[in-house]
Amino acid sequence: MKRVLILGAGFVVKPMIDYFVKICQYHVTVATRTVSKAQRLLDGYENGVAVQWILDDSATLAKMVGESDIVVSLIPPSLHVPVAKTCIAYKKHLVTTSYISPELQSLDEEAKKNGLIFLNEIGEDPGIDHMTTKKSIDEVVFHGGKILKVISFGAGLPSYSSNNNPLVYKFSWSPRGTLLAAQTAGRYLNCGKVVEVPGDKLFENYWLVDIDGLGAFETYPNRDSLRYVEPYNLTAEGLTLYRGLLRFSGHCNNMRGMLELGLLDGKEDKEFTGRTHRQFLAELLERREDDDLDLALSEKLEVNRNADIIKRLKWLGLFSDSQITPLNKSNLDVTVELMLTRMSYEPHEKDMTIVHDEVVADFHGGRESRITTVMLEGIPLGDSAMSRAVSLPAAIASRLILEDKISERGVIMPVFTDIYTPVLKELELDHDFLIRHKVIRLDDSFVGFGRGVDSRS
Repeated sequence: MKRVLILGAGFVVKPMIDYFVKICQYHVTVATRTVSKAQRLLDGYENGVAVQWILDDSATLAKMVGESDIVVSLIPPSLHVPVAKTCIAYKKHLVTTSYISPELQSLDEEAKKNGLIFLNEIGEDPGIDHMTTKKSIDEVVFHGGKILKVISFGAGLPSYSSNNNPLVYKFSWSPRGTLLAAQTAGRYLNCGKVVEVPGDKLFENYWLVDIDGLGAFETYPNRDSLRYVEPYNLTAEGLTLYRGLLRFSGHCNNMRGMLELGLLDGKEDKEFTGRTHRQFLAELLERREDDDLDLALSEKLEVNRNADIIKRLKWLGLFSDSQITPLNKSNLDVTVELMLTRMSYEPHEKDMTIVHDEVVADFHGGRESRITTVMLEGIPLGDSAMSRAVSLPAAIASRLILEDKISERGVIMPVFTDIYTPVLKELELDHDFLIRHKVIRLDDSFVGFGRGVDSRS
């Protein structure tokens, strides 16, 4: 029986455990600080064990890694490196859904020397987006085409039936990481020219895109797209390469207003004991709590006092006299607590994930567009779409590694055919992922990609 070690017991872990135990018949160890969380996830499984483990307990980590055939690390990305070094010491493969950090990349040669696979970015976004995009790129190259444009969008959103709050977004986990990531600078290529967007300007640099069959969404840059020129085997000259996030209309203005107010400031060491949310807002506006805060907020954000953003922040609870929890230590903590109260999914509601990419290529003067859309909805009273979209690609890839079906070694992403072909096939045939792929013949009006340009242009 193969033995899998899963580090972390967060919101995406359950579908992975179910896959390993029910489908693969593996033994699973789930290690986490709060062992009761792992025990709940493993309830009813004889082939599973929960272990209490804190991140600096290197002795327990070494013992668990040594007794396993593969390690799946779902802990914060900054903590993958000590795990990876332990995997090298015990010659164990490693799988993560996180972006590859420079520190992890530095272990590439050592992993290769030991014949190890350190597979990363194998979740939803990053993950499914890499696989569908690289599949289209490889098809173009096989048929002799030249890549002109690569565009990829990812989204985790409420399903249409559950999109029922004025901030047009919901969380099935703590919003803190999402809100901090939303302040990361973006960079992409537009016809060979580098476009850089500072982290505090992301939500001023969005535009609308129409996703065929799904509707119109806002998009803004998702981190640094240029780092994928080499893994995708592309040439930057003249290339358009953009990776973005999709959100429902209104999201970017909501986030821009929150940023301007300082609601997303994660600097800690603040004291909120005995204070109300209205007092907190008044302080941000440099006013007294009995002032006209509608007017003050409209002046601060330079909008009409009847603007949507003011009504939405009222709905969130910032104008209320409710007490702030003393455990909060930053502006971001206060915002997160309100969001968890008002923007969480009810058990019967469902989320959805969308990955949409387009590869435009030139074939001796004629142009074609390869478009792939992957959509998945959550299961009411069951697993969320996001938990399945993140964990199942990683679980399937882990099985492929254990069956010795992946030939690459070192620190890699899922951009190889022996990874993306079987993973995408299984997601579609066995796990209800809706994958639509089509090829469209284009005229000669190809342009780059930017504000106001349709994703299919």
